[in-house]
Amino acid sequence: MAFKVVMVVANPMLPHDEEDYRRLGAEFITRPCQTEDEIIAATQDANFVITFKLPFTRKVIEKLNRCKLIYNVGTGYETIDLNAATEHGICVTYPDAYCSEEVAEHTMSLILACARKLFPLDRAVRAGKWDSYEKREIRFKILPPMLPLTGQTLGLIGFGRIARKIVPKAKGFELKVIAFDPYVPSSVFEEFGVEPVVLDYLLENSDFVSIHAAFTAEAKHMLGMAQFQHMKPTAYLINCARGEFIDEQALYTALSEGCIAGAALDVLQTQSVGLDHPLLKLENVIITPHTAYYSEQSLDRMRRRPYEEIARVINGEWPQWLINTEVKENFQSRWGGKSP
Repeated sequence: MAFKVVMVVANPMLPHDEEDYRRLGAEFITRPCQTEDEIIAATQDANFVITFKLPFTRKVIEKLNRCKLIYNVGTGYETIDLNAATEHGICVTYPDAYCSEEVAEHTMSLILACARKLFPLDRAVRAGKWDSYEKREIRFKILPPMLPLTGQTLGLIGFGRIARKIVPKAKGFELKVIAFDPYVPSSVFEEFGVEPVVLDYLLENSDFVSIHAAFTAEAKHMLGMAQFQHMKPTAYLINCARGEFIDEQALYTALSEGCIAGAALDVLQTQSVGLDHPLLKLENVIITPHTAYYSEQSLDRMRRRPYEEIARVINGEWPQWLINTEVKENFQSRWGGKSP
């Protein structure tokens, strides 16, 4: 085989088709890894590396003797030292918008479930409360307060590709949409008919707050008790982005004490959630198991894109979803030629 592709992941169950790589003349190897030293041992002679949430630090990248490309399976790539990769002439790429439509649809589903209190009502029916006297508990304890979506406000934290997919869906329900994203030019907000606001204003004026920002270390626990206290007591928090954005202990307190009405979460701080997780004990929380990304089509895109990106480099092209675009000069200097 002319090339070696190594997939290093904590969980080796990521979708792939080894036959694709064999057609490229590449040997495909999966190596379960956790530590920097294990990653170095697995990848130091690889031409291409596929990974997901593992620490590709400067120490690791300096040992990549033959690597031209690191492909990160997820859309969050903060575990890869982009500066080190750029210095060493290594392209870093990822699947980009492979599931934007799916996440936008999941977000709207959670908003609707909160607005119409679908899960508490379903639980009430399953508990035999449909036939209670004039549905007393349902009518007086579960339903109020409930307002039509028309005229309510959706606040988007982050205004990238997923948030922009949500806008026409939300406006279809006649929600007013505002957004906080200091990195997006005003012309983009104007294009989508969305009012740009500061974070405090968004929290104070939104009936639904939905997170769609890119995660950075500085953004960890950006929503804590101080922020929940800024929100309306009738407001709902939606998170289909990253669990680390939220201080979960503070969220539990805010939900328990009625600081906010409820939350709908597709992500938590840990990917392994037991029945003893505090948020699972609350009736005003919806939790889905990190499935907002999923459709048959998005799963196929997830499987195909690393192969497609590697094929581009083998065929002398730049990756389509290149993150560190400034790498090109160093890439050419290290590997030779005017293109990959």
